[in-house]
Amino acid sequence: MAAVKHVGVIGAGLAGLAAALAAVQAGMRVDLFEARSAPSAVLAHIDVVPNLLRDLVTLGIDDACVRCDFQYRGLEVVDAEARTRFEIPTPRLAGVRYPPSLGMVYGDLLQLLRDAGLAHGARLHLGTPVLDAWDKGAIVTADGERHRVDLSLIATGPTLPAVAATAPRATALASLPQQWCYALLPRPVALERTTWVIGHGSTKAMVVPVDMRRAGIALLQPEGASQAPAALRQTLAAQGPLLRSLGALCGDDMPTQLRAVRSGVLDGEWHAHGALRIGHSAHVLPPHFGQAAAQTLEDAVVLGDLLRARPERNALLQAFMARRGERARRVHALVAQAARWDVQPDATTDLRALAGELARIVAEPA
Repeated sequence: MAAVKHVGVIGAGLAGLAAALAAVQAGMRVDLFEARSAPSAVLAHIDVVPNLLRDLVTLGIDDACVRCDFQYRGLEVVDAEARTRFEIPTPRLAGVRYPPSLGMVYGDLLQLLRDAGLAHGARLHLGTPVLDAWDKGAIVTADGERHRVDLSLIATGPTLPAVAATAPRATALASLPQQWCYALLPRPVALERTTWVIGHGSTKAMVVPVDMRRAGIALLQPEGASQAPAALRQTLAAQGPLLRSLGALCGDDMPTQLRAVRSGVLDGEWHAHGALRIGHSAHVLPPHFGQAAAQTLEDAVVLGDLLRARPERNALLQAFMARRGERARRVHALVAQAARWDVQPDATTDLRALAGELARIVAEPA
């Protein structure tokens, strides 16, 4: 079988954009298919934790990220009254040239990845839904066109409509009775790093500075709770000083986004018939420790590294699974445990120990 030269990517979210950039940088011809007719602007934060920043450096968009971010060192866990419980270190995995961690607006990161991919020659097909990606080396779009590729990358999430029956089954997801509500708010002057707040009752929040003016908040809610700004404001008003001050800034016209907590990793191989699931199509992680995005970028970086060696497709797929499969499962197990403790803490609850174990796994690149 000939070496991979043409890569088709389905889905222009974080996984698809990062994989398209990695592939085109590796010298591939890249076509990126997106069902939506225009790129989405995601008005929420992304916590660029050390291993995620390391991979952004590998993809070559580090300088652009640093220009539009809020740099910080160390993650603080505080109680409802903003008293420090403990800190989680953020080592400089990207190298001494770079800060340990960043806070960014999610939509800004997507734009940087998209611009870089297009600048390197990737072709983006907006408004082009895909019906099948497992059709013997072709991507079939809704207009009936068959786009011949050497490798298809499924980056659409845990399901893809109308895939062949022989394709790897969609990720078996465990659902937790919770959701996170995201919003961007003015940044409190004293907020200088990512802060996890363990509030009154079952309330928990992550607050991430994204620039000098704004901070992102993710508030843990029971599943089905309202995402209306008034509901968010009411919940925060009953908390301690940090969350209460943020609640006072929630205007009625403030955009909010909901993310239900799902968790799972695809069983067995992530590929069949020349198509490979990546990102949330293969592993869905809760937002804890910033690993949902970090593991997605790791898929792209490993793929780009393998493509540079010009292997034939089957060898590439096997090598990808060897580097990503078990590692993703180990990271998922730790992050999922943190999410379960949010729902039902017990005598063994120890976020600091989980963070330490995770840090040992991600300290070296995949």
